[in-house]
Amino acid sequence: MVHAGTAGEVSLALNWPRTRVQDALDNAQQEEIVRFLSERYTERFFYPIRSLRQAPGSHKGFGFAMMALCCLLIETLECYRQGLPSSHEKELKDLEKLPANKVAPLEYRLVAPFHASSSKVFEEFFKRPEHQKFFPGVDGGIFYKAIRCGLLHQAQTKEGWRIIRFGKFWDPAPTSSINRDEFSQRLEECFQELSEGFEE
Repeated sequence: MVHAGTAGEVSLALNWPRTRVQDALDNAQQEEIVRFLSERYTERFFYPIRSLRQAPGSHKGFGFAMMALCCLLIETLECYRQGLPSSHEKELKDLEKLPANKVAPLEYRLVAPFHASSSKVFEEFFKRPEHQKFFPGVDGGIFYKAIRCGLLHQAQTKEGWRIIRFGKFWDPAPTSSINRDEFSQRLEECFQELSEGFEE
């Protein structure tokens, strides 16, 4: 059923007004929540990644944008998995200082203490056995420092890493390269499997 929502209401994804999402959360409608997340992330991340991959001129440098989107997705998905309201260490420490009934915004309803950092989020994501079949050999620490932090903070990779269109999926030596097309495709497959697992 499509919920139109009220006029001017914030839409969190196509056909997902905020009231529809809140209703699903309030009533613990797991399938509805998973459907919402799947549609939101497909619409806001996977469609743009696919468009970049297939666009004319894609070979001329669209890899940074594609991998930046992948990094955002990885961090978000692992935070969901761990029930973290943030992967920012200072924000988590500030949340721990709040009284127990105000630890986090209501949508999280979490209990402190939080033990996480952005680097640990990436390390844990790539260590998960269910993810290793999609990302064999990927070192979360290297990925975090050389790719995620490089793209986020300097708009470039670090430590000699290159984002490539052809070649090995993940090659720490001798080329220090990651295949943006294959990586983004594997991330989408990983997301699909994760979504299907929650629906079961």
